[in-house]
Amino acid sequence: MPAAQWAPDQPLYLLAHQFHLAPLPQLLRWEALYAVQQMDQWVRALEPHWIRGVISHLTTADTLLDAANAARLTKPHQAAVRTLENLQSAARAGYSEFSGITLIDQDIIDLRVLGLRHSASGKRRQLPGRVDLRIVRQPWLRQALRHWVTTARPTTEDFKRTFHATTIASTALAQRADAGDVPAALTFADATWVVDAFRAARRQDGTPYSSSFRRSLLGMFFQLIAYGRRCGTLDDLAGTFTRVPVEHVISVEEPNEDFIGKAIPESVIRQLDAHLDTLGTGNTYGCRDIAPDARQLLYRTMYIVLRDTGRRPLEIVSLTRDCLENHNGQPTLIWDNHKRKRHRRRLPITTSTADAIRTWQACRDQLHLPAKGDRFLFPSLTPLSDAPHISSTYLSDALRLWADALPQLHAEGTDSKGQRLIFDRSLIYPYAFRHSYAQRHADAGTPVDVLRELMDHKSIAMTQRYYTVSLKRKSEAVAKLSTHVLDQHGHPSPSSSTAYEMRTVAVPYGGCTEPSNVKAGGQACPIRFQCAGCGFYRPDPSYLPAIEHHINELRADRETALAMGAAEFVTTALTAQITAYQRVIDRMNTHLASLPASERAQIEEASTVLRKARASHNHTLLPLTPARPKDPR
Repeated sequence: MPAAQWAPDQPLYLLAHQFHLAPLPQLLRWEALYAVQQMDQWVRALEPHWIRGVISHLTTADTLLDAANAARLTKPHQAAVRTLENLQSAARAGYSEFSGITLIDQDIIDLRVLGLRHSASGKRRQLPGRVDLRIVRQPWLRQALRHWVTTARPTTEDFKRTFHATTIASTALAQRADAGDVPAALTFADATWVVDAFRAARRQDGTPYSSSFRRSLLGMFFQLIAYGRRCGTLDDLAGTFTRVPVEHVISVEEPNEDFIGKAIPESVIRQLDAHLDTLGTGNTYGCRDIAPDARQLLYRTMYIVLRDTGRRPLEIVSLTRDCLENHNGQPTLIWDNHKRKRHRRRLPITTSTADAIRTWQACRDQLHLPAKGDRFLFPSLTPLSDAPHISSTYLSDALRLWADALPQLHAEGTDSKGQRLIFDRSLIYPYAFRHSYAQRHADAGTPVDVLRELMDHKSIAMTQRYYTVSLKRKSEAVAKLSTHVLDQHGHPSPSSSTAYEMRTVAVPYGGCTEPSNVKAGGQACPIRFQCAGCGFYRPDPSYLPAIEHHINELRADRETALAMGAAEFVTTALTAQITAYQRVIDRMNTHLASLPASERAQIEEASTVLRKARASHNHTLLPLTPARPKDPR
């Protein structure tokens, strides 16, 4: 419909989205008009009602740059203050340009005037508008940074890191007497001093940065130096102030954290699933572009795929529309491993996961979205974005917003008073679900070579980490359970944690202390694993599920023997084993029931740890649930 026909029928809409400058003095009117025109290039969308509110309080001002303008705002809202600051920044930049003062000559620069964009998705600049470069103490280094940001026009993320790196180097050079202020006097020793500063760089709270982040900062600083040399702004800088790759490196530090600690526990994931209907609500990406129901379905689908497939965040958001295939009647996900540059990988997925993707595909086909994202399952929702698909940053932001708004989440285990532990919400982020997926398979006994294929790891050593329970946790579990060991008759048979580990070997339904079997790692039982009738049998609470499962198997075997008309000694032996194992379970349950609730919870947690540890050794006598390997293509 032509605008001329549409407008008369929309008086309230036009009233809410109009503003005029007539009440302002002439100079202020021209300033405001120029500022609004500039501001329109900075922000994603102008908010006329905030501009109208600001203008209504400026009718007595002489100029937009009057410092008292902010005080004129009655009940200042954050958005109103931000609008006024944007208008003032635009006007200030206009005056500077008219006066012949360019950005490259200023120590306080406005990133809004530069028009820097976010690196991940092309969204508008999100850093504070004005940045004071005087924190960089050396004039020559400050000039190099100023020239780089005004000519190279980096992304906001690159500027933020380069600026941070430059301040670290500047602080280090300031400790080198007068040499830091004279670029021609700098030496190789000064460059080494700067590299050492990056090696020791820490956050504001005193904790060290990760080695990868420090390596990134170091690289960005010397890239700035190289840019200045190429552009001629650092012609006076001594040639000896340079980075030598062999000596000026920051070693990659292998994390000491246990991978289990990074995985979100399954109990927490179940709590998240219970609140899945609230994901994607609030001020998330897309709230202005698609209907709320479609936006919630979008984020819900990304979460389900993230949770069920263990792919990296970028691999999730970059899935194509035709990412589903059927292989031997089973749904398969087609995805790209961007990290290793291996494309069109295949991953078996469950029917429920495939159904969730198909539901979103049907909804996505009904949406009118930018054409540049046509080939992607999760396309960019706005034409302002330079990326064809949703950024992984948006997925991370949505998860953070969702997790922080949820009711209290409980971790596994209890405290000394028997109260449930509170789960730290900061541990909920997209990549953690990849660890959860791998840990889920490792705990289920998936063979390590199969899990390696599922994770698409280059090295099997990386996959094996998921099968590792930290020595500290295992030792604590052994110490806890060693005092609750029973013998074959169900009588207490406690021992020290050291003796428990050194003199016992894990067998399918408990521990074994028979010396020759312990020496052979549990593979040389003299009576062929007839544990129920062995005096060396030492079960503990961690074996309860395995014993119960074995009792059910023995009962099934006894029924089969009766149906076959087997000899009486066969059924008698089976009945005796059932009775012996049942006696162990009954006495163990009676013992556990007599303990305080808090101690029972600690024993259960320790039992879970030891069951994971035993599963990591791929015990051939325990049932495994292998997953279908991927197509090697």
